[in-house]
Amino acid sequence: MPITTGNRFGPYQVVAPLGAGGMGEVWRARDERLGREVAVKVLPDEVSSDAGRLKRFEKEARAASALNHPNIVTIYDIGSTDSVSWIAMERVEGKTLRELLFAGPMPTKRLLSIAAQIAEGLATAHQAGIVHRDLKPENAMVTKEGRVKILDFGLAKLTGTESGENASRLPTETGTSPGVVLGTVGYMSPEQAAGQTIDFRSDQFSLGSILYEMATGKRAFQKGTAVDTLSAILHEEPKPLSVVSPEAPVPLRWIVERCLAKDPEERYASSRDLARDLAAVRDRAEALSGSVAASETARPGTKRRRSIRAILTIVAVLAGTAAGFLAAAARKPGSSAPSFHRVDFRPGTMANARLTPDGQSVIYGVTREGETTARLYQARLDSPESRRFDLPPADIFSISSAGEMAIRLNLSRPREPGEGPPYVLARVPLGGGVPRDVVEGVLYASADWAPDGKSLAIVRFVKGRFLLEYPIGKVLVESDKMIVGLRFSHDGREIAFFQGEGAGVSVGTIAASGGERRTLTTGWGGTMGVPGWSPDSREVWFAAKKQGQHAALYAVDRSGRTRLVAGVPGDLELDDVSREGRVLVGHHTKVSTLMGTAPGDPKERDLSWLDDSNAVDISSDGTKLLVAEEGEGGGPAFATYLRATDGSPPVRLGDGYPGALSRDGAWVVVETNSTQSSRKPQLVLLQTGAGESRPLANDTLENFAAVNWMPDGKRLVICGNEPGHKPRIWIQDVAGGKPRPITAEGVSMSPFGNSVSPDGSLVVGDDAESGAVLCPTAGGDPRRIPGWKTVETAVQWSLDGKALYAGRLAEIPMEIFRIDVATGERSLWKEIRPSDPRALGIEKFVMTRDGSAYAYSCYHYSSELYVIDGLR
Repeated sequence: MPITTGNRFGPYQVVAPLGAGGMGEVWRARDERLGREVAVKVLPDEVSSDAGRLKRFEKEARAASALNHPNIVTIYDIGSTDSVSWIAMERVEGKTLRELLFAGPMPTKRLLSIAAQIAEGLATAHQAGIVHRDLKPENAMVTKEGRVKILDFGLAKLTGTESGENASRLPTETGTSPGVVLGTVGYMSPEQAAGQTIDFRSDQFSLGSILYEMATGKRAFQKGTAVDTLSAILHEEPKPLSVVSPEAPVPLRWIVERCLAKDPEERYASSRDLARDLAAVRDRAEALSGSVAASETARPGTKRRRSIRAILTIVAVLAGTAAGFLAAAARKPGSSAPSFHRVDFRPGTMANARLTPDGQSVIYGVTREGETTARLYQARLDSPESRRFDLPPADIFSISSAGEMAIRLNLSRPREPGEGPPYVLARVPLGGGVPRDVVEGVLYASADWAPDGKSLAIVRFVKGRFLLEYPIGKVLVESDKMIVGLRFSHDGREIAFFQGEGAGVSVGTIAASGGERRTLTTGWGGTMGVPGWSPDSREVWFAAKKQGQHAALYAVDRSGRTRLVAGVPGDLELDDVSREGRVLVGHHTKVSTLMGTAPGDPKERDLSWLDDSNAVDISSDGTKLLVAEEGEGGGPAFATYLRATDGSPPVRLGDGYPGALSRDGAWVVVETNSTQSSRKPQLVLLQTGAGESRPLANDTLENFAAVNWMPDGKRLVICGNEPGHKPRIWIQDVAGGKPRPITAEGVSMSPFGNSVSPDGSLVVGDDAESGAVLCPTAGGDPRRIPGWKTVETAVQWSLDGKALYAGRLAEIPMEIFRIDVATGERSLWKEIRPSDPRALGIEKFVMTRDGSAYAYSCYHYSSELYVIDGLR
């Protein structure tokens, strides 16, 4: 079921998302019984019916809840709510070991502190008969105080209770079939990689791999493919620490080599011995950093008799540390932290950008102040200057290996039939020349050259369907769901793309030959830019956001494991990733403004409240404005506010996205993501004054695109779709019952303003081919409005019900026309021109039927473009 703020799992109320992993999503929640914050892990919807994964999920709880150790996350509770299994556990604030490793090799003192704590936690688990089986940097959290917590015993095996054939074979990586390895490839033991019986010594090998990476900044076993990595684990030895990290203490090298022994018999006979050895090396390293005498005094346990092995360890630490100092002094200092290089230094809003094949220049589109469309520029990374191409307004799609650009022309505005050519994909040499048209109708950021530089993959929208073509003319994917953003893998075998809208955007791939198609990750509220491929093509990188969060840079592998690569205040847009790992990103900060007027006061005033205030509806008398807060301030569930148009402070009505205000101003209908009893989105009626909310049960529609009130206040007009069907318009009684369709499929309704006529007999619908149509609420065939332009959006009926007000959203200035629905006669009512000269477009516009008051949302972006080296 979709999860959002306010959902409950037993006594735990969801507060905010924390992250996601292979075993499910993790949410911050509050235990209302004990007044503490916890982390709640839930199994994803797409695998909730998988009995194997569900069994592993429950086993995680049973295994980890039996453990009580400061270096193991504490499990509080396990349960199931509406067929969704969940675990409540200790909330740990800090960074994963993977995040800490982004900076490169660790200082020896910190390495040993973390390593000793991990070993202590493992030793306790192993004594209880529990093997982790998926130990990796992502599963170790380090708090600000330096405390380490081992996470996710989701692959744990109760070695003390399992026996026989079931204990000697591991399931597949998805947990559905026997005979194939389970775990994370780069940190598997040889016996795990071979699908053999494993015990606690398998975790020792995984810890050895982690220690190697902490000391060197490089993985012990990492090849171009998963198969090659498994082969290296089975048959190859990593480069010795003495070569890769000569400053590492000698005893640490011995420990790592022992843990990475191919034969389990050559590793530690007890993980407790491993923990003791690491603790001894840690203690002596700490003693060396200060006064040995002071250390002995401060540590009561150091006065006890030491074994011969401990004495030898001390000597070896001294020798190893001295050698490390010498080696470090001989090397030139450096840093493995990411480096940022800004590309353009003049104000403007960045469009698409791409690296040139040699990686030394960037081609990018930018809209400067005073301009309405993007122009193409080129900047070399060794110079702060840039040059503008002698081309008409254009945006960059892709640059071929042969140095030819694929660009998008005709950017001025959406066009009516007969007003001019549609968007055109053209090709032009990187050195300049006259563009040559290739094909019309290619979508934004939806064309890419194949690595051979000879052919293009594109996405077009044709007769209501999105077509992904490669080569042009050969359809690989056809869908009624939006497809956008195309990038070839570096070897040219696969194409990555985005699909979907709203809160269901997915990242997927398809074989360039037209074969296997995969959905890697879904449930994103929006993507920015295009997908990219890691240098080894094992991961797809993408910039995406969820509601209430900024867009950040993520990576997902072919198994669906998603990790955060980089996040900053503001939104990141991914534009390119080179074969060498150079990353090109745009950094955008959206500035949204809500402007409006009050009856009798034509002067516009700023009615913004939080960071992304949007006008949704206005009261009949023009004194109240229904506002949706869609940004970070609104939170992951959105927020609904009611604000007076005279500028007085707004009133927060509740969570959810507002749909419409009733004619009498007493009720607001909002959409929420889910309830405990249904996985479909729900409508809730909120009172604008005192009173309780009223939920409306929904088991029919999987999506709401728009909601309006009928004049009687007893019915709603809804645009939504049933699963597997196109949207249509429905009537819903607020007293309950199932909605009744009044149009055929494919007729939608504008989410802006009020589409219902004053007498409630007609609804303004939108037909993809005809544009606006009038749909009888009693049923019957819709009729076209004479002279209507398909790019116009209806925003309100006139007071007498004889005309509609309509305009072209996203344009500045926005012209609002009064259009007679019987004759098509039109007259200009008002030209809306935001006072902000940087405004790029108008997102939403609402007005009263008599025109006495109106409000609109406009926006602009503050943008910078960066090339980043060193991201992993």
